[in-house]
Amino acid sequence: MVFTLSRNQFTAFEDVARDRWCETAAQDLCDTFRTHYAAMGASPEPLIPLVNTVADWARRYQVTGRADVTRLCHVAAALGYRFWQDPRFRGPVEAAMSPDIPPGRRATAMMGQAKTWLRGLWADDSPRAFSERLAERVRTGHGPQPHCLQDVVPGHWRMFSATDNDRLLAWLARSVPDTSCVTAHQRLALSACALVYGVQWLNDPQYPRLSQAVRLHSDPDTLAQTLVDIHAEASA
Repeated sequence: MVFTLSRNQFTAFEDVARDRWCETAAQDLCDTFRTHYAAMGASPEPLIPLVNTVADWARRYQVTGRADVTRLCHVAAALGYRFWQDPRFRGPVEAAMSPDIPPGRRATAMMGQAKTWLRGLWADDSPRAFSERLAERVRTGHGPQPHCLQDVVPGHWRMFSATDNDRLLAWLARSVPDTSCVTAHQRLALSACALVYGVQWLNDPQYPRLSQAVRLHSDPDTLAQTLVDIHAEASA
């Protein structure tokens, strides 16, 4: 007897293999960034769509190896969900994923771009110190004015011109939910976290606890303390 497999059966096997690999990659993210993700409320299962999204995007640049896609998932941990849609990273993405770079080296090049970004953002600073500065201004009812955000995220202002920062803040203001329940200090927290965790951070499965806190806590003291507590846990 000769056994044959249809194209649909091969596709089904491939889909199962991909699903299992995505589960493994999501678990790898949680294991690699265990303390950070635990504080932010992330867990493996909700991260599976992130892995799928990164893998689908990477395929457009002929990056298909599992090790390379895993590297790009780590880039997403650094730069945020769908980082390639963040206007700040257009240049780094174009440089790393350039046709001039062989497909097998593109993920490593993108990791290099992410490390450069993190060094600039956190030079002489830390996420915990960021949360303390943000909490101080949340308690006093500040909104997302440029001078306030510059004090909260000074590294960002060192990397971009004043004009570029103003353009980004204007773009972020249009992206913030326009509802009456969003107070000035909530909009400040939304914008500050977008500068640090990526412009799509509110819908990023890496930050469910943080996004819930910013959305729900209209009381400035409660929000401020929650921001400090979450970042203290992430830095432990």
